[in-house]
Amino acid sequence: MTPDLAGLIVGTLLTLMVLSYILGDNPFYRLALHILVGVTVGYGTAVALTMLFQTVLPALGDPAGRLSLIVPVVLGILLLFKGFPRWASWGNLSTALLVGIGAAVALSGALLGTIIPQARAVGPVWNWLQGGWIGLLNGLLMAVGTACALLAFAFAVPRNPSLRRLWNGMVGLPGRLGRVFLMIAFGAAFATALTASLSVLVGRVYTVVEGLQRILSIWGL
Repeated sequence: MTPDLAGLIVGTLLTLMVLSYILGDNPFYRLALHILVGVTVGYGTAVALTMLFQTVLPALGDPAGRLSLIVPVVLGILLLFKGFPRWASWGNLSTALLVGIGAAVALSGALLGTIIPQARAVGPVWNWLQGGWIGLLNGLLMAVGTACALLAFAFAVPRNPSLRRLWNGMVGLPGRLGRVFLMIAFGAAFATALTASLSVLVGRVYTVVEGLQRILSIWGL
């Protein structure tokens, strides 16, 4: 019994337990979920303890390192207070800091990873002409699609009836066209996710078949 064979057998059994959900909720499926949650929590705990022993504890022996650990240690202690209802309000500072940093990272990621690359992809008009008619058509399609997709999220409506009619005339049709572009993009993303999921399913089925063959070969069948 080699470690690779043991891992193959365990993976095969767990895959069969997860796939048993096709027959409905059952104890084997719930056991697989419990194992997944337990392994995830154990791995996270191991990573946190490793970071503690490799980063925090060695820094305690250095005077400069002690000063750098004051703020993280205080925030960590305050965050632990969230587990006690009586002192949960003391952990609001740490929670607010985590939420603020997470929102800033998400905002910068959306700005640097989506909006700015999309604006660069639209590019100046003279870049479109370098690819001939195909480049010009592609550039116009990207520019119109980007503008219409942004107008699809224009929910503010003027209170003045005349301005409202003018606003609906200017934004209504491009907004509906933008929703068409969004549906095409979401459909392509869903198709990609579905293809990836089917690829994973095929891989797991192949693993199950291989594992069953190995198990039967061990038993001499």
